[in-house]
Amino acid sequence: MHVFDSAKRFSWAYARVVDALWASGECVLDGQATARLVGMVVDEASRAFSVPIEKIAFSRDSIRGVLNWLGALEPAVVARDDRVDRFRRRHYCPPPMFLWAVDFLYRAHCAAHGVRMFLTPERIDQLCKLCVLDPSGLENVLMMTKRTSDYDRGGAFDYGTEGGFGRWILLARPCPVPSLPSGD
Repeated sequence: MHVFDSAKRFSWAYARVVDALWASGECVLDGQATARLVGMVVDEASRAFSVPIEKIAFSRDSIRGVLNWLGALEPAVVARDDRVDRFRRRHYCPPPMFLWAVDFLYRAHCAAHGVRMFLTPERIDQLCKLCVLDPSGLENVLMMTKRTSDYDRGGAFDYGTEGGFGRWILLARPCPVPSLPSGD
């Protein structure tokens, strides 16, 4: 992942596309939208990595690759309406995916597992982007994740607002995305 390894530029490009789609909230994924996304990623990559634009290999096919990954999400964020693909943030994501996003947040902010992390507006946005989740669905996902992995019953997750400091989350132990078994 580009946050932990700057050499993983494909991860950076994927994140930029998802962030741009998430920021739109909803959009038609036609040729114009694809061209805008390609131009945005190429322009930002040129600046971020000090690489001339003509040396950046990113195209409509790259966008299709990102959309293929997004198309596999359940619930869906890419759907076909009236013969046109459309992106929409979702209002729910499965608790395991949310736990992976929370674990990422802990690692990205160098927070110790088992310690409460306050949900600042920036962290809420980051969680929602990671899960391609509309912020209006966050409370429901917090509740469902607590039900499936309640810290008070031996699970890894908790959240609350006690203490007068605002909303917080707690991830008791690492919860990384599982690795796929090797074909050896």
